Amino acid sequence: MSTKKLVVLGVVSYLLCLLVLTPASWWLKLAPMPADVRLGQVQGTLWQGRIQVLSYQQLELHQLQWQLSPWRLLAGQLAVQLQAGDLAEQERAYLKGQLRYGFSGLQLQDTLVRYPVRDIAPMLRLPLPVGADGMLMLDIDHYQQGAPWCKTLNGQASWQQARLQPPTGWIDLQHIFASLACDNGELVLITDGQNPLGLDVTARLQAAGRFAVDGTLKPDASMPEEVHQAMQFVGSPDAEGRFRIRF
Repeated sequence: MSTKKLVVLGVVSYLLCLLVLTPASWWLKLAPMPADVRLGQVQGTLWQGRIQVLSYQQLELHQLQWQLSPWRLLAGQLAVQLQAGDLAEQERAYLKGQLRYGFSGLQLQDTLVRYPVRDIAPMLRLPLPVGADGMLMLDIDHYQQGAPWCKTLNGQASWQQARLQPPTGWIDLQHIFASLACDNGELVLITDGQNPLGLDVTARLQAAGRFAVDGTLKPDASMPEEVHQAMQFVGSPDAEGRFRIRF
């Protein structure tokens, strides 16, 4: 083998070792991060590692682990297996899924997200001043990035052990289920209406981060009297007893 080939082989080997062995904390210092993102202790390398806690505003993920697939890199695609939290800890956030990034943009495959609603609710501009509790579950079969938000999205969402807290006290809503989809680049959530509130809505995340909800409410007769009384602030019912909500 010629000297020139040996030099090239040596340089390539050195760069590969640098990629494999350099601590992940060093690489993350080079990566641009939004101002609201905070990282705890970082362990491991670029290929496999762990962040003790990752926080964004009021949201946190603990023990975030990743593992890169070197074979996907050969095909020009970054593929990362992600996991955070413990599935058995029912009251804490959990994440497991596969993230891919290539020439077609960002993709998510077989991704499960669980997060406490009480931590998410303060970030939402709700039309009524109420507290909320329970667990938000997102089960994403496939997501493909597009403009403004998506090209494709197939999945389900649910609000488990759902509870609302108006001024009169906590109200048990049991479980609320919805489907996730993509429509003309907008992220869409559609509830099935089979819940104690009779919540049958379509929620959209539109361009520029605008959030729109359109649908109806028809509380079940089993709901507390204060729920039915609160409907007067929503509006007048239609001929079938449904209250229109739009914001």
